[in-house]
Formats: sequence, structure tokens, C-alpha cells
Amino acid sequence: MSHTSPPLGLRVAPHLAIVSMGYVMFGYAGVPDFYLSQYDIGYTSFGLMLSAILLPLVLAQWPASRLVERTTTTRLLIVATVAQAGLASTVDFAPTFPTVLALRFLWGIAAGLVLSVGATHIARLYSGDAASRQQGVYGGMLTLGGAFGFLITPRLVTATGGIGIHALGTLIAVPAVGALYRNRHDRLTGPSESASETAGGSVLTNPVVILASLCYVAAIGSYLTLSAFITSYFEDLGVFGPLNALVLGVATLGRASGGSVVVRFPVTDPKIIAGASAVAVLGFGTLAAAPAGPLRVVLPLLVMLAVSLPFGAIYNVAADATASEGSALAMVIAIGNLVALVLPVVTGSIRDATGGYEGAFLVLVGLNTVAVGSAVLITRTRQ
Repeated sequence: MSHTSPPLGLRVAPHLAIVSMGYVMFGYAGVPDFYLSQYDIGYTSFGLMLSAILLPLVLAQWPASRLVERTTTTRLLIVATVAQAGLASTVDFAPTFPTVLALRFLWGIAAGLVLSVGATHIARLYSGDAASRQQGVYGGMLTLGGAFGFLITPRLVTATGGIGIHALGTLIAVPAVGALYRNRHDRLTGPSESASETAGGSVLTNPVVILASLCYVAAIGSYLTLSAFITSYFEDLGVFGPLNALVLGVATLGRASGGSVVVRFPVTDPKIIAGASAVAVLGFGTLAAAPAGPLRVVLPLLVMLAVSLPFGAIYNVAADATASEGSALAMVIAIGNLVALVLPVVTGSIRDATGGYEGAFLVLVGLNTVAVGSAVLITRTRQ
């Protein structure tokens, strides 16, 4: 991390890039009925649309961890953002459902690079409390893109018959590419000598990175499950309107403010992770048992806020655990998404088999319980 104040373009570029990625990643989930009827699929297949990008997100982490130790994240972000924007423009023209999955898989490789390189970019520009706050904002912008998608995609379906559900992400990426291109020669986001010499050397066995990965499994798994199925969840309750966007709006607030909590209050990153995960356990447990009523409408908002708060803290804990911050963040993202990729399919299968989501909520109770224990162990390991 440089002590020189970085240019504004370098600071805002990863946040702009991740908005585009969030839109493409989640915007489709705002119109489940369109895909169910367009391709004659069920909810299990609908869950595959998210899983199709999670596997390449995992696969992209190994090259990402190597690339960030060899060149500036600024240049890597330019290439990755252009690639994901270009691939996004192709998905809406897929004639069959397998083609949709294949194109989202290809897009996921570029998106995985954007996600990991962007997080490393921030880790190199900031340190300490500022890093936690910026990593939180970074995650919040991903969710903001999804919230925008939930608001706009139903209107796109009405106006264009489905064209633009993915392709609009191409236009959203333009400001990020412009900001990065203007600063392409800046060396502030280059790898440090210590990181280059030790890249990946001890990351796989670092206990803090491993524990942070378990925390990320719970956070990303909960977040992805709610994001993918919240529209159909509310429709099952007979609730229509922009509540799905409100849920992702709450997630945006949670991610963006999670890092700021460390700055404003005497609380550590592991305590944020443990506290938020404990609230998620109670929330998901109540959702699994609560009868029909207002509680089922309000609780998803609270739970989404809880699972969104720890993202910046998890990234910061992992990045601080080793000199190879790029490799550490890549490992956390890879493990989290590797486990999370099965959750959309599992959730869809539960919905097809039972007509509800209670079983999926119980799975998320278990994952967040593991996160609470992992956060406690992080505190003890760092002492």
C-alpha cells in the first residue's frame, strides 16, 4: 500500500466495475417467470443459472492470484472488466437454456477476475480501518448492481421481450474502463517485492485465511441464496412489487457500512463477523419455523443485512494475514464460491420438492453457526 494519496480514478474504478458485475450476476433473478416460461424450466434449473457462474468464479481465482503478483491491478482490471462486459452482451441472445448456462459460465470467468483483482486493488491502496471500510463499500457496490437489476429487468422484459437483461451490464461498465484507462500507467497498484517473493507460499496453510474462508462460505452462501430466490419467495407469499430490490438495497447498506463500523466503534473485524453471523443464525432459524405472516416479510430484510455486514471484515482479515494479499483473497473467494455454487441448486430442488424454502433456511443456519465459531477462533489465533 502506497503512502501517496492515490488518484480518484484508481479509488473509484473497482467500485464502478463491480456494479456492472453485480447487475449481470443477479439482474436475471428479478424476472424468474420470464426464464421459467422462456426455456420451460423449473426452479432447480433456475438455480443453475447462478451456479453456472459460481464455478468459473472459483476457477478464475488461481490465475487471478498469480497475475496480481506480476503486474498492476489497474491493467488487469481493464482487461477483466472489458471481457466481462463484452460477454454479458451475448447472453440475452441464447436460443436454448444450455446455451444460457454456457454463456454465463464464460462470463463468470471474467467476472471472477474482476472480483478478485478488484479486492486486491483496494488492499494495495488502503490499510487498516480504511481497508475494511473500502472492502465493505466494494461489496456494497456489487449488491447495488443487483438491486438496480431487480428494479430494471422487469421493465426491460416488458419493453424488449428480454433483450437487455444481461446486456445492459455492458453500458454500466463503461465508466469503470474509462477511469482505469486514464490511470493505466500508475504503479501504485503494483505488487510489493515481499508479496512477489512469497506469493501463495504460506496461504494454503495459514490458519487465519482458512478460518476467514469458512466465514466467507456462510456470508456468500446466504447472500447468494437470498439474492437468487427472493423474488420468487415474495411471490409465493403473494407479495408483489419492489421488495426484492429493497432486500438488495439493505444488503448494499450492510456491506458498505460493515467496514465503517470498525472505524467508528471499538469493535474488531472478527467480532463483526461473529455478531452478524449469530444474528443470521437466529433469523434463518426463525424463517424456517415461523408461520405465515408479517414476520416472513420482514425477516429477509434483517437477515440480508446481517449476512452482508461481514464481507469487508472477512476480506480485510484475510488480506492482513499474509504478505500475499492477492493469493489470500483469491483463496477466500474460491473456497466460498466453491461451496456456495451448490446452494442455488439445492434451494431450487427444495422449492420444487416441498413448495417452500424452509429446508434451505436450515442449511444456512448450519453454515452461519460454523462462521460464528470460526470468527471466535480467528480472534484467538491473532492474539
